[in-house]
Amino acid sequence: MTGEALVRVDGVHKHFPVPVSFLSREKPVVHALNGVSLEIARGEAFCVVGESGCGKTTLGRAIMGLIGPTRGSISYDDTRIDALPEDKMLAFRRRMQMVFQNPYASLNPRMTVRRTLEEPLRFHRPDMTDGEVRDHVESVMRSVGMDLAWGSRYPHEFSGGQRQRISIARALMVDPEFIVADEPVSALDVSVQAQVLNLLMTVRKERGLTYLFITHDLSVVEHFGTQVAVMYLGVVCEIAPTADLFAAPRHPYTRLLLSAIPKLDRKTFEAVRIPGELPSPLDPPPGCVFHTRCPHATDLCRRERPELRSLAGRSVACHHAEEIGAG
Repeated sequence: MTGEALVRVDGVHKHFPVPVSFLSREKPVVHALNGVSLEIARGEAFCVVGESGCGKTTLGRAIMGLIGPTRGSISYDDTRIDALPEDKMLAFRRRMQMVFQNPYASLNPRMTVRRTLEEPLRFHRPDMTDGEVRDHVESVMRSVGMDLAWGSRYPHEFSGGQRQRISIARALMVDPEFIVADEPVSALDVSVQAQVLNLLMTVRKERGLTYLFITHDLSVVEHFGTQVAVMYLGVVCEIAPTADLFAAPRHPYTRLLLSAIPKLDRKTFEAVRIPGELPSPLDPPPGCVFHTRCPHATDLCRRERPELRSLAGRSVACHHAEEIGAG
């Protein structure tokens, strides 16, 4: 950790009911989050990584207050926010902003770039004059490398990378402390992903921002993150500083994720496939949720769910982490 905790997630569960016939006696639910606990320190680029369907985006939306947890608590700067009424949550929404995955869908096609950037200021800072709004918009545009001439244009006139730059500028308009970036480069061409990541790293340093960065791309995590949480089926498997995680993963799922990164040598291009299939979040397995795919699973793993515990400078949820790390 780089400082005191800005965000705390404590035992958060999130269940989504599945639509069924009103005659049905069963009330199935999707278990999207299953007891997630973590802390994000001020100034961190905290990455959450895992396969599709592991609960990464649900976690980000719960922290932002876009959805409420079924159980558990979420605190921001030592204030519990998951149960706040909307009028009291408004002050926190200015301090917390989000950059969404798809820059093609997250911008209003009927609004010019200038109006898009002005909108959050008009809402959160009604005390600002038109001149102050204009000056602030232009200042933020310059800080993210946008040409001021973009202000009169519409989203459809820009490339994906340019649109994501606009989305980042919009998130910065109210001078937030904390940004949730949900797969912000996954919809972009590889050639522009590095530009957007470099921009995010630059504004983090310049503004002292804290990030929750959601991704499935471990190569992004390695170069961007300061701390990493690995998720599987709504459960946090391991939390560690980035360098430590890549150097010596302790959870079997983390080890398999890292081994699945394609490796290019002089003759072959090879990727290790994680065995088995992801269980349904409608019916998660008992005990350790990863035991159905784990090469180290024992009867204990099938019976009892391991809790996150401290081990070798990290947190890991595995009954056999000591033996695995030693092997």
